[in-house]
Amino acid sequence: MDILFSSLNYLVYSALAVFFLFVSLNSFRDGYTRAGRVAGLFSLLPALICFFFHGWSFFHLTGPVFLLILISVPIAGFRDKLLLPERRFDERDISFSRYRLKPGSENYTSYYGKNPEKEESDKRTRALPGLLAEKSRYFHRLNSVAADARFFLLNQLRNSVDGPVAKETGNNSTREIADYLYSTAIDDSVSIYGTASLKPEHCYSHVGRGAGQYGEEITVNHRYAIVLGSEMKPRITATAPMSPEVVETGRRYVDCAVWAVQTASFIRSLGYSARAHIDGNYQVIPPFVADEAGLGGFGWSNLFLTEKFGPRVRYSVVTTDLELPLPNKRKKIDFLSFCSICRKCATCCPSRAINPDSLEKLDSDRCFMYWNAVGTDCGKCLAVCPMGHPWGILKTLALRSMPAAWLLKKLDDLFYGKKPGSLPLPGWMETEK
Repeated sequence: MDILFSSLNYLVYSALAVFFLFVSLNSFRDGYTRAGRVAGLFSLLPALICFFFHGWSFFHLTGPVFLLILISVPIAGFRDKLLLPERRFDERDISFSRYRLKPGSENYTSYYGKNPEKEESDKRTRALPGLLAEKSRYFHRLNSVAADARFFLLNQLRNSVDGPVAKETGNNSTREIADYLYSTAIDDSVSIYGTASLKPEHCYSHVGRGAGQYGEEITVNHRYAIVLGSEMKPRITATAPMSPEVVETGRRYVDCAVWAVQTASFIRSLGYSARAHIDGNYQVIPPFVADEAGLGGFGWSNLFLTEKFGPRVRYSVVTTDLELPLPNKRKKIDFLSFCSICRKCATCCPSRAINPDSLEKLDSDRCFMYWNAVGTDCGKCLAVCPMGHPWGILKTLALRSMPAAWLLKKLDDLFYGKKPGSLPLPGWMETEK
């Protein structure tokens, strides 16, 4: 028995050394030099402990006991605290749509006549410099223009989301087509891919800023959806809320738009109806569809999180009447259990839009107002989330075990900081500010 405990003990300490080395290497790769250095030192710690304490009789129990504690105390379920709405969202209510209303116009008068409580706040937002504006706090002559160029391309793609459908479906089975689509996505380096059954509550109820007449009722007749996600680079995202972050946002939305427009066109060419839903021209709400596809879950910030990338993903969706294979029924990831311990997004939010005490009090208007003051889409909550850091298997354990969740939060604060500052701009972006 002593030999068994001794072997298991050294195995646990060896695994810890490898784990921290993994974190160190991935942190350096992602540009987090502080985390890389601290993790590198921690990778030496198991060897030092073994060297100094290997002769002590109780030492051979420390590894197994640590492992047992780490995995044996379940974390309290929290997912039901944040339920998806049963009614459909009206796109006219989102901040982007309201921002575009022109004072004195018929739509302006009609909207604020029904929602007078929003008018004063929206006036203050319109008075700010605006996203990518020259007088905004983080305006950068090159980065802001680069981001604007990417959103210009997105604007061109918004008119390509739909098109005519071929009259014949051909000889390929729907399963063959679905497998081909998945393989193409992997070959195109799509970060997140999933399929889902489309439900009415996944769709906006009325047009606010997308294609169609403002206020027009949205009808989506498709039964299936494909979710396409592009990971935002951690090194660039970590500069948030400065200008590189919004450049990265634009890049990833363009990635998603290109994939979605191509995918929808491909499906229509095979005789099936399909529409791409991309930034600025959504009829569906991508996080809701991604949740239905079992790709992750919602966090304290109300953003959609994946286990591998956390919130650092931008999405597009393709809806279609092509029958798609759906994922087997599986338990959706309960990020909120970990979030209830962490809440780092709320602690670090520069606009204080994320309430540290309540899930139901996210102030999206305050968040959007901050965007228009600083000229970027902020992204601080994306940058600081531990689920977006390279913690590997510890993230998996933290979603299931209370001690692991506590340990992950403490390590993340130690390695990255309780309130991490913004990483400096990459050298090639510092040519002109």
